[in-house]
Amino acid sequence: MSSSEQTRGWLTEPLSARAGGRGLALIVEDDPVGRQLLSSMLRHEGFATLEAGSGPEALSLFESERPDLVFMDVVMPLMDGFETTRRIKAMSGSDFVPVIFQTALRDEESLLRGIRSGGDDVLIIPFSQAVLRARILAMERMRDLHRRIVAENQPLAELLERERQEQALAERVFSRAIKNRNVATDQLGLMQRPAAMFSGDLVLTQHLPDGGLRVLVGDFTGHGLAAAIGALPVVDAFHAMTRKGVEDLDVLAEINRKLYQLLPTDRFMAACLMSIPGSGQELRWWNAGMPSAWLRSRDALHELASHALPLGILPELPDGETPHRIGLRPGDGLLIFSDGLLEARDRTGIPFGHSRFRHLLDAWRHAHAIFPELLAALDAHCLETVPSDDIAILEIPLNAQLFAAPRIASPSSTAGGWTWSLELQDAHLGGLRSVESMLRPLGFLDGLDAHLGALETIVAELYSNALEHGILQLPSSLKSAPDGFEVYYGRRADLLEAGCTGWLCLEISHEPLAEGAEGGRLKIRLRDSGEGFEQADWVGAEASPARPWGRGIALVRELCESLTYLEGGRQVEAVYRWSSDPPLPAIPIE
Repeated sequence: MSSSEQTRGWLTEPLSARAGGRGLALIVEDDPVGRQLLSSMLRHEGFATLEAGSGPEALSLFESERPDLVFMDVVMPLMDGFETTRRIKAMSGSDFVPVIFQTALRDEESLLRGIRSGGDDVLIIPFSQAVLRARILAMERMRDLHRRIVAENQPLAELLERERQEQALAERVFSRAIKNRNVATDQLGLMQRPAAMFSGDLVLTQHLPDGGLRVLVGDFTGHGLAAAIGALPVVDAFHAMTRKGVEDLDVLAEINRKLYQLLPTDRFMAACLMSIPGSGQELRWWNAGMPSAWLRSRDALHELASHALPLGILPELPDGETPHRIGLRPGDGLLIFSDGLLEARDRTGIPFGHSRFRHLLDAWRHAHAIFPELLAALDAHCLETVPSDDIAILEIPLNAQLFAAPRIASPSSTAGGWTWSLELQDAHLGGLRSVESMLRPLGFLDGLDAHLGALETIVAELYSNALEHGILQLPSSLKSAPDGFEVYYGRRADLLEAGCTGWLCLEISHEPLAEGAEGGRLKIRLRDSGEGFEQADWVGAEASPARPWGRGIALVRELCESLTYLEGGRQVEAVYRWSSDPPLPAIPIE
């Protein structure tokens, strides 16, 4: 049958009474006659139709109308069918919208380009009504199968997204409570690469009272939230006890007790703790289940091998376990890492520990950093692979810049009351520093070290809430989409970079408890110049486990004695009551 005979047949057949019942078809064709003929044919098959004469017009119609089926010409001005199809497929996301090329081109290269660009089928012009009907049925079966699979997998997808959002919250809370409290990080070679969003590897640094440095590198069993559960008590004990000059073994014993009480029996933390006094002449080290650390001295390369059980396994540290000691000299270097470094595999499955690691150690020269070469070798080894375990690497060069001036003891700031405030405006709105960096130099945190993690969390969450919802007016509902967190924080960054106007005022005050009672109340007040927000939405969000937002504020409520919003959300006051033995903050896990 000739093309003209086929055309006459299409036009003389009656249109289906179900016109539009099978969905909406988009016809992309620069020839008006061809568009009209195919439109008539598709209406006969029960489709409503849209027509586009160019690629850009097709993209605009696809975005606004979201058709169920697309017929694409190959040769068009401005933008050919291959590029138009690529963009349509990108716009479709996870939704399957079939694209059928209609072309007179018969060469294999053109057909292959169509499929590679995202096309799902090809119709060679001229074609009959029966052939078109068969292709449409095939595409509808593929579409229906795709939709059924998506529907069946939706509960799993929602569960995975919920877990990802929980990990994002954990990373946000703990990174602020942990990383902001570390010291001397600009003097160290440090890299942490998580296998999940939240790393199970912990790196802590703090100055001793004599100006020396203590570090702890820990590796929790598990990843993500499973590893995050034990992080805060370890951080609080490490920093508070190190600042007071508590001996290494007592610090380890306290961390061990906390983890034993908190973690289930199959969870623990391997740890390597090292202390360098202000004199810089001695290293005290203790390795419990971590890979061997290494000391590069002028004379030799010393292995600091594991000699103790990981923390959290036994209720008390075994008798007789004490830190080891070794002498240090200027120019010496220390290398500590988690087992994820040695176990990182290349494309052929060879671990990094069996590849270049030993060669790098042997080539490590005294008074020279190994960190840059080690990191470059690891990146080259792991090219095109995804880490299966968290990786932490810490190099400590022994130099004068590593040590801080000895601190002079001052009377406890918690004996009386005080008030401190800060106002940020316009371009400075996104740059709130850690509570410790702002209040520690004033002496206001003396005696509050054990509560610093909770205080950092409360201030950070309230500040983010005021900035994002009060001033930037970002809706939390953005986070409900599968890629919601990425979209939300991307828009937050764009708004801050573009420059926003307004102000935020943070005020922190301390009131001691009544005479004879040990402890006090910290009041955190925050006011902003924004338009406020609907507080009822936040209460509902906190109460609903199906919503991924509002859990940071829910955590603040658990930490605080009270949390009150005023002036339509433009002002908030949190009251945190502290004593000598604070409860562990709750981690929202569901």
